[in-house]
Amino acid sequence: LTRDMYCHNNGRPGIDPVVLFKMIFIGYLYGIRSERQLVKEIEVNAAYRWFLGYSLTEKIPDASTISQNRRRRFNGTTVFQDIFDHTVEQAISHDFVTGKVLYSDSTHLKANANKRKLEKVEVTI
Repeated sequence: LTRDMYCHNNGRPGIDPVVLFKMIFIGYLYGIRSERQLVKEIEVNAAYRWFLGYSLTEKIPDASTISQNRRRRFNGTTVFQDIFDHTVEQAISHDFVTGKVLYSDSTHLKANANKRKLEKVEVTI
């Protein structure tokens, strides 16, 4: 998916795009919005390092590397959507996705828990 975005015969060797996408995936999955914070988390979390294929002593790519690749190389492309679609297709083919839908109302409301003020309401669905 990213082969055309890299030059193979000049410049310094780039970071493996799989590692970059995995790093961004970790950030989205665990709600780490800052790329600097993401790098700090990866530096100290052995599970993240294992997922990325880095040993405990290897240097993690800098936050600016993630940012510049996301902003310059992958901006305006469908590569993130393509990877997501492929991931969903794999989940379906391995029966990780059942096709059932779960709806949940997670609206935040102030509680009105006065026991003396009881009002019975019947809701028909």
